[in-house]
Order: sequence, then structure tokens, then C-alpha cells
Amino acid sequence: MLACLVLNSLLVFSNRSQFADYIADVSHTTGIRMGADFDERVRNLPLDEYAAWLRLQTEDKTDVFDGYTTGYIAESYISTHDLTGIIADLMRDKYERLQAVVDENAESGAGMSLYYADATYDRHTHLFRMMMVALLFEGIILTALVMLLSLGYENSAKTEFVVYSTKKGRKINSAKLISCIIIGLAAYALITVVTLTLFFTINPLGGTGGSNVSSGFNYIWDLITGGRPFVTWHSFTVITYLLAIIGVSAGLILCFAILAYITGLWIRNSYIGFLVLAVMNFAVFALPFVVFGLTLPTFFLIHSPIWLAMQQGVWFTDGGSNALFPHFETIGIIASFVVAAAFALWSSKKFKRRNLL
Repeated sequence: MLACLVLNSLLVFSNRSQFADYIADVSHTTGIRMGADFDERVRNLPLDEYAAWLRLQTEDKTDVFDGYTTGYIAESYISTHDLTGIIADLMRDKYERLQAVVDENAESGAGMSLYYADATYDRHTHLFRMMMVALLFEGIILTALVMLLSLGYENSAKTEFVVYSTKKGRKINSAKLISCIIIGLAAYALITVVTLTLFFTINPLGGTGGSNVSSGFNYIWDLITGGRPFVTWHSFTVITYLLAIIGVSAGLILCFAILAYITGLWIRNSYIGFLVLAVMNFAVFALPFVVFGLTLPTFFLIHSPIWLAMQQGVWFTDGGSNALFPHFETIGIIASFVVAAAFALWSSKKFKRRNLL
């Protein structure tokens, strides 16, 4: 945990923007909703380089969602990846649904939120695609290590035959599962609180925390479609989006805890178990496109825990060409939990009857 906090401290200072800090400060005065009133308040700011730059970026700003259509995204993916049949139909259906969200954003004026103006993309990327990704993987690794070390303790201490011959015996693993999940989530919560406290001390949020995360200054960079608006299925402010990311991350850590539990039941050596768990996740991440190509099995495997973790930067958005369904991160976590829990139950029953010799 100390190593994680040292790393996170370095990451906090890796991307600084004085202009973003300036906007966080003046947003209390200017407000966060661009328009005529906002322009007037910006003109009344003390004139300096940053005030002039802010005025240049926001004055007479038009809503990015006015007249914006999403159909071209689906067609770009379909033509680039040569998608056909049900996969192409599902891709088009997803962006038809996204169009309805875009129309709602145009009506509500979500795109007219200030966020960090021209510094939005860098600051958003720094927080949500660097810091939160680092925290997620740190939580996963810590939880997996705790689980595997706990389950492998009797093996490493050479006390298996003594412990498992008692009345409680192998039922002790159920208590270990619950306690290690609690410890893992508590560790994630602690390093998240400490890291984000440092992050927002160095990179102040100011009044921009109430900005819609789908601000016209925020965008997704896609190798196929280029830059396009950052659209979420539900309306999020920066703060509620951050809380949603933390909540889904906790759910994903829970899934990895159960996967580590399954691994620990079958492999009694903690270190070998951790290596096997890492290799299996790498295989699930790297092999689907090689083995199945762009077929339905590949798109289903993309909802696996390791794939969801790697896609954290686009959670709650359309997910790009890797996702066929809206809310892919929620669907993936629920499905992963159900499958992992079922396999954990089966593994527990097998472990109770397994010969230790």
C-alpha cells in the first residue's frame, strides 16, 4: 500500500496545468454554464493572460450537440472491421440509442458546461485515465495478494493436515473469503481517499466539479473516427462521474477477489497461484481476437473483468468498437460476478472432498 501511495504521488505531479487551476478558481465567479451571462462575467474578470485565453475559448460558444449525429460512428466501425450480420445490427442499434442521448444533451445544454475549458481533455485524462486506472489495478493486485496469501497460509506453514482435520476444517475458507474481500475493499478505499485528497489539493476542482462530464470541451479520441464528443448514457457531473467510477471499480475488485479465491482453492502455493492468475488474465485479454476474430465470442469475452479494467477510461460511454451493448461495464460486472460466484461455489465443494496428498 505504501508503494502504491508513493507511485500515485508521482502520478499526481506528472501533469500540471496552471490554466486549469485558474479556471477552477474563477469558476466560482463565472459559473460553469456558458452563455451570454457567462460571457459577461468573464469580461469582468481582472484582465490577464488567462482571462483573455478563457474569453477567447468560451465567448459565443455553440453547443457541440446541436445537430450532432452518431450514425457515422457505427458505419465507420462496421466498414473498418468488416462487421456483418447480428454484430453489425447490434452496433447500429447501439448508436441509434446513443443518438437519443445526444438529443437529450442538446436539449439540456450539457455541452455548454465549462469543465476546464481548453484544459479539459488533459485534466480529465489525468484523473480518469491515469489516476483512477492506477487505483483500480492497485486495488485488484492488493486484493488478489491478500486472498492468495490467506488461502495458501496453511500450505506455506505446513499446517494443512492439522487445520483441515479439525471440526471447522476446510470451512475456514469461507471466513477467509469474506475477510479478504473486506480487507481488499478497505485497502482500495484507503489508497483512493489519500490519493484523491492529494490530487485535488494539487489540482483543484473548484466550481468545475458541477460541470457536466459531457462538456463540449471534453472528447474521446478514437483511431477510427478521430475526436468526438464525450457522451455518457446518463447525465453525470464531474463529481458524480468520479463516484460512479469508484463504485464500479469496487465491484470489479470484488470480481477479482472471487477469481483469486478460486485460484487459491486449486493452487495451494500462493506465489504460483498469483502467477497463474496473472497469466490467465493476460490470456483472456490477449487471445480472443487471435482465436475467435471479430465474432460474438470475442465481444462476450470483452465483458470479462480484465477487459473491463483495461477499458475504464470509457466506462459509462458507448465503449467504442469493443462494445456491442450500452452499459457494457455494468453488464460485464454483473455477469462476471454471477459466473465467478457459481464457479467459486463449485470449487469450494470440490475442495471439501479433495485429497490433500
